[in-house]
Amino acid sequence: MLRSKHLLWSLPLGLFLFLLWRADWDVRYLGRVLWHRDSSTRDLAWKDQRTITATHARPWRVAGACPRGIESYLASNHALEFVIIRDGALACEWYGNGGAKDHPAMAFSVSKVVTSFLLTRSQLPLDSSITTYIPELAKRDARFSKITLADLVDMRSGIEFNEDAHFPWVDQDAPRVYYASDLEHTVVTKPVIVTAPGKFTYNDYAPNLNGLAMARGTKHSIVEMTQVLWNELGAESPAAWLVDDHGFAWHESGFVATARDLARIGQFVLDHPDDPWVARSRDPVGRAKVETFAGIDVGYRNAWWTLGDDLVGMGRWGQIMVVDPKTRTVIVRLGLDGGSETNIAIAQRLAALAAE
Repeated sequence: MLRSKHLLWSLPLGLFLFLLWRADWDVRYLGRVLWHRDSSTRDLAWKDQRTITATHARPWRVAGACPRGIESYLASNHALEFVIIRDGALACEWYGNGGAKDHPAMAFSVSKVVTSFLLTRSQLPLDSSITTYIPELAKRDARFSKITLADLVDMRSGIEFNEDAHFPWVDQDAPRVYYASDLEHTVVTKPVIVTAPGKFTYNDYAPNLNGLAMARGTKHSIVEMTQVLWNELGAESPAAWLVDDHGFAWHESGFVATARDLARIGQFVLDHPDDPWVARSRDPVGRAKVETFAGIDVGYRNAWWTLGDDLVGMGRWGQIMVVDPKTRTVIVRLGLDGGSETNIAIAQRLAALAAE
């Protein structure tokens, strides 16, 4: 009987120690992975954040009306916030399921667009090696010296990344980034090169490596850089970056903003076609197909997905921004997790709406 009780205790203890070992003995990280498991819009409640203030607000000019039937579609498909900016004016806005025009929401991977924007504004040469700013990488593998900031922002670095997560969970790429307690340490020590730069591989290490390069190269955090941008864009509401235990932002998924203010980044694309970041984002190189989602071909350039002539920011759980240069339209949709419609289906729907 005593032996059976000992066995009952030793099995879960052994499993816990195994998982803790695979988590590099990081108890906080292990606890996050096991407790929260999949990412969620509820993560806004437990992740620390650094606020960006809105002190130079320039409200949108209002003109137009929402397309017929859009409200019922949004309400029944887990949307929180929805805006259409047509030719620089607020043509439609809708809020529901707990969303409001002044309630910032998680942008998830639309954050990559913001990181890309700030990378160009940092004036770090995009053709410089990542090891110029993070020499520790070259000590791990000399091939890192061949990876440029441009390779990283275009997801063509040759670094391996697996978005799937299965047992034992804690030693895989996606949770390592999203739940990191020390993200800087993670992105310096965990990425592994599998090919020479050039092949497209969607990769959450990449924006964080560029974020670390920006911090070291400019001596400014992405929070400080975003504050300058927020003032320039005339944002109406505060925003935030979610940060790890050491104050390092999740550059791939941690931006928090309202739909109204995210749309200002899309409007910047339309208003400043000669800006270096905009010009690179719209470079025809990015139109080449890199993925096919549900039969829909998409390219990728400068952290934007490209869908025909449109630039599209896509984040988990239906966080979508569509920029249509032909009709001078920006559409932003932010939502809750749990919806059944895929990101590419939402993006295609919004692209069609922008084209009307």
